[in-house]
Amino acid sequence: MKKIAIQDANILIDLVKTGLFDHCLALQYEFTTTEIILAELYEEQIAQIQSHINSGKFTVISISAVELIAIQLLSREDTRLSEQDWSAVFYALQKEAILLSGDKSLSAIATSKQIIVHGILWLVDQLVERKVLSNAEACAFLKKLISTNKRLPVTECEQRLKAWCK
Repeated sequence: MKKIAIQDANILIDLVKTGLFDHCLALQYEFTTTEIILAELYEEQIAQIQSHINSGKFTVISISAVELIAIQLLSREDTRLSEQDWSAVFYALQKEAILLSGDKSLSAIATSKQIIVHGILWLVDQLVERKVLSNAEACAFLKKLISTNKRLPVTECEQRLKAWCK
């Protein structure tokens, strides 16, 4: 059975903006998000992943009323996180999933709850390691990612650019 990987909105946005979303589906994870995280995306962004939702390659977790109450109760622990963020934590705990996020507060809280958290650079690393992307392709995608996401860790990006952009 594939390990479940819950994607936060910032990961989904970066993957769609850079054109990496389709490539990630080749990895051996069951990629998913919650319906309230998906609702944070623009219609054009959702449109780019809708065919994968329709085909079942990417799933969206529907939240029941009971689960929403549980998420809202959980959200009282730390008000720095949105209800959407807490939905990712809730389901990562429930499904023993990894959490994909670039949000430092969300990552810290998830880690404190023993949830494995990875960011966008880890995903690109996985794409290279699994030979879904060549080094040259990873270099081009990373350059595009750097141009759209100014919050990426500079040192980590530079290390990858040196390795991939030869």
